[in-house]
Order: sequence, then structure tokens, then C-alpha cells
Amino acid sequence: MSKKWLIWLFPVLFTVIYFGVNKIWPMVGIDWKETYYPAARALLNGKNPYLVPTFRNPPWTILFLVPFALFSETIGGILFFMASLILYAWSAYRLKASLVALIAFMLAPPVVYGMRMLNVDVFVLIGFTLPAPAALFFVIIKPQMGAAMVPFLLFKAFKEGGIKQVLVTCAPVSIAAASSFLFFGDWFSGRQADLLDSFWNAGLWPWAVPVGLVLMALSLRDLREDLAMAASPFLSPYLAYQSWAAVLAGLIKYDFEFVVAVLAMWLVAVIKSFGLA
Repeated sequence: MSKKWLIWLFPVLFTVIYFGVNKIWPMVGIDWKETYYPAARALLNGKNPYLVPTFRNPPWTILFLVPFALFSETIGGILFFMASLILYAWSAYRLKASLVALIAFMLAPPVVYGMRMLNVDVFVLIGFTLPAPAALFFVIIKPQMGAAMVPFLLFKAFKEGGIKQVLVTCAPVSIAAASSFLFFGDWFSGRQADLLDSFWNAGLWPWAVPVGLVLMALSLRDLREDLAMAASPFLSPYLAYQSWAAVLAGLIKYDFEFVVAVLAMWLVAVIKSFGLA
């Protein structure tokens, strides 16, 4: 397809997506409406975003959302929806997905559900594609989805340059985290206590912990980044369904296995929707 056609195609495509999402907006963007938009608006108004009880992410998460919060809840949410769609596709591309895997990824239940909820899981996926110092900021946005990448990235840094490289790698996020407590107080303490028993907890704790530990051990032994990406959901006591996209990220370079996993996820979704499990 020529560049001339692409110049016309993309504005038309995004216009269609915008008005399409606008039609179903009441059923889309639950997390945006209840958490991220209020938290971003609080920051814009000079208030502490952690006054929103359901905002639990590191404070720099808000910086990615502020541009969308400059608009109304609906318009900003639809724009964030469109940006998330692009970022999901971009992360799959950066993870070296084939065309088949890219299409399967965009149609995978965790991605579809993540687009419906409008959470920030896609930022973690972007983190999987970045150099280590920047990646650490992104993977801890949702530790249940990316925490296993932290020891992997630090161990890889150690193998490449010893303690000095570890310090260079972790210094930016460490300074930012320490500074965040000065600005926002102890924003982490006690904010996760109600998650374990929540009805949307899709984690497999503790039964999947052995799987997660094996994936982590192999990732460190063989410096396999794909295994580190996939490990966190198996280790977390709490996990929203869309965060299982991290496991798909780890599989995305293996077309056959990836398509089988996506089809199996849809089979589970059908079984659950008919109340058969």
C-alpha cells in the first residue's frame, strides 16, 4: 500500500474507531471512569491523586494519563482507548510478533478485556520492550504483571557490567520511588489489602507459584527475557484478568503455541459465559 493511501486511511480508521467507541461508551472504560480519570484530574487540580481510593499504581503512572485527562471524561477516555489500541499493537510489534501472532494478540481475551476496562496494563507491555533503566519504571506500574522482570533486569545488568551497571540501572527508578513518598506520603501501605478477596481476582495463587518460580529460575539461568515476562502472573496473589496479557507477551514469538493459548483462552471464556465452570 502506498504512503499516499496510508495518509488517508489512518485518519478515516481512527474516526470510525472514535465514533464506534462513542456508541458503546457506557459499557467501556470502567477503570478509566472510576480510577484513572479522577486521579489524573486530582493531580491537575493540585491535589493528591491517592485521594482516589482505587488508585494504587506508582505516581508516575498519572503522567502518562494527564494528556487524556485534559479533556472530558468521555472524550479523554475514548482518546485513551485509541492510544491503548495503538500501544497494544506497538508492543506486540516490538516483541517481534509475526503478523499471525499480532492479529491473535489483538483478539486475545486479556487484550479485549483490557480495552473494555481501560486499565494501564499496556504500559507494562511497553516496558517489556524498553532498555532496563526505563523498563523498570514501567514494569512496576503493575507488579502483579511485571515484577519478575525486576530481578531479571538487575541480574542481566550484573552479568553485563557488575555492581556498577546494577546501580546505573536501578538508580533512576529508586530515586523516583523515594521522592514519591516525600511528595505523596506512604501511598503504598494498606492500599492492596482489599484486593485478595475481590471478585475480579483472576489469579491462581498459590497453586501456580511453582510454575512462576520455574519460569523465573530459567529466565535467570538462561537470560531468557520471554520467560521473565511470563512469570509474574503465576506468582501474584492478586491478578485482574487483563493482566494475563503478560504471559502472552512471553509466548508471542512462538506462533503455534501462541495461537493455541489464545484459542484456549477463548474456549475458557465461552465455558465461563455459559456457566459451565
